[in-house]
Amino acid sequence: MKNHIAAAFQNTVDFELKWDTTILESLIRQHRISQSEIQSNRSIQSERDLIITLLAHMAEGSGSECLAASSQITRSFASHFPYDITLGGTAVRAAMAIEKIGYRSTIHACSLNRHFCRLIPKAVSWVSGVPDEGDDFHPHVIVQYPANIRIHINDIDFTTRNPNRVIFAYDPPSMRLEISDAFAEELSCANVFLIASYNIIKDKNILKNRLQKTLSFINALPPLHTVIMEDGRFEDPHMRKLVTETLAPQIDIFSMNEDELQDRFGCRINILNPAEALAAIQTVYNQLQVPTLVCHTSHWALSYGRQTPSISNALKSGICMASTRFQFGDDYNKDRYKQSQELPASKKGAAFCESLSTLSADRPFYALPAKDLSSVARPHTIGLGDAFIGGMLPQLLPESAHKSAYI
Repeated sequence: MKNHIAAAFQNTVDFELKWDTTILESLIRQHRISQSEIQSNRSIQSERDLIITLLAHMAEGSGSECLAASSQITRSFASHFPYDITLGGTAVRAAMAIEKIGYRSTIHACSLNRHFCRLIPKAVSWVSGVPDEGDDFHPHVIVQYPANIRIHINDIDFTTRNPNRVIFAYDPPSMRLEISDAFAEELSCANVFLIASYNIIKDKNILKNRLQKTLSFINALPPLHTVIMEDGRFEDPHMRKLVTETLAPQIDIFSMNEDELQDRFGCRINILNPAEALAAIQTVYNQLQVPTLVCHTSHWALSYGRQTPSISNALKSGICMASTRFQFGDDYNKDRYKQSQELPASKKGAAFCESLSTLSADRPFYALPAKDLSSVARPHTIGLGDAFIGGMLPQLLPESAHKSAYI
């Protein structure tokens, strides 16, 4: 069935580790890791390197997607912890999020295995051009660390200041990102097309080919359409530039989180400082030269540039979807989504938006505070950006497509 919402290109099998400070400290002791070794830009050639990288991000309060040298390294680390097996990738999580509130969609899958076939909802159609790997898949190992966790072992002593997640993977199917030409046939009715995950490709020639295929898919869309791209963190700035220069002229909405915003801006900012945030957003908007830039953070979400009639509702829905996932992980439905709509605004986010509204800008902008989630005892930090972008998608549909997009 051809659907009005389509998303591409990466899908993954995720091992969502259950947090256990005792296990992590035992591994730190076992590997004799010291404070002087902790750095986030370390090449991950062993389980020891992986743990050091994780500690660096925990100390900074940052999240990241980190490439390991093999899936044996990531599987070895995961084997020390209990974990849940889930599906990941921006396209998949966005599609699964909107399925929970009643919308069907079509995705492109770059890998097939028994977990994908077992867990993908029936309302999510899919296209792929690769063989089924069965059990021979490459998991993305995800560590969600809570706030206020003290790591005190050897000469290491720090306390995490906020929750976040770090992803470790070695995933050849994602790095190849094989794209089936048959996907073009599914796009003839797609009024909203989400594209993402180019940052996982490491070979420039492969990337060029996948970008050209993406352009051909955009040309297959119906006349009334919106193309939205979710950014990613690129290790190589030249690859990021290639993606931007190739796709930006065809993109209606370019979306990113605060880390990606700061990567493109070139320095770290205080995301609760309205002047600093606006300066970064205006600079990145001018770099991209897209109609609309969206930035979503833990405190606020903002659209900058062209403000279409649907953008305010799209931001509201994105915030609610991400808030629902933060509270419940994958275990939510339409009722829990509606409950999130009634949550009060974050005080810090509301203060930011109020101060931001007093500043002048080169283009129109619209900002909303995130929800107050301070009382959530066990937050889920995986896939919040994917949930946010998923929440936006149905609101970007033309009115004529809403009824037939619904399950």
